[in-house]
Amino acid sequence: MRIILTILFVISSSIAFSQLKFPKEFKLIKGDNGAGDDDIYTDGQYAFDTHQLFRDYDYHGNDDSVKSYMTDFFGFPFKITKDSLCWGTGKKDGFYSYVVVTWQAEVFELYSVHNDSKFSYYSNWLLSTIREYKKEGKDPYFPRTFH
Repeated sequence: MRIILTILFVISSSIAFSQLKFPKEFKLIKGDNGAGDDDIYTDGQYAFDTHQLFRDYDYHGNDDSVKSYMTDFFGFPFKITKDSLCWGTGKKDGFYSYVVVTWQAEVFELYSVHNDSKFSYYSNWLLSTIREYKKEGKDPYFPRTFH
C-alpha cells in the first residue's frame, strides 16, 4: 500500500512542479469551470490563458496539421520552431494574441489590447520559460486549480 501511495505522490508532485509559474505581478482569476479550465492569470493589462484544443484531436506532435489547425482556429498564421514548438501571433476580436503549443499539446495564450514592449517582453518570457522547463526535464502545464 505504501508503494502505491509513493507512486501516486511522485506522479502528482511531478505535475505540480511542471505547472508554469507566471510572473509575480500576475494573479489568478478563477473561472466558472470547477477544474480550472477557464482560469486566467492577469496583471490587469495582460492575461495568460489556456485552451483545451486537442482533447478531440489526434495529436502526434507539432507538425503542419497542427499549424494549420491553429491557424484556422485563431485566424492568424502559425509557425513551427526548430525545436518543434508551434507558435503564432496576431489580432483577434480586438486583442493582440501570442500563442504557443507545447510538445505535450498544451496551448498557452498571452493576450492584451496593448501591443507594446511589455507584450513583447511577456511573449518572449513565455517562449523562453517553456523551453527552460523542457531543459530542466519538466513538461510545462498551465496551472490547474480545483474549486
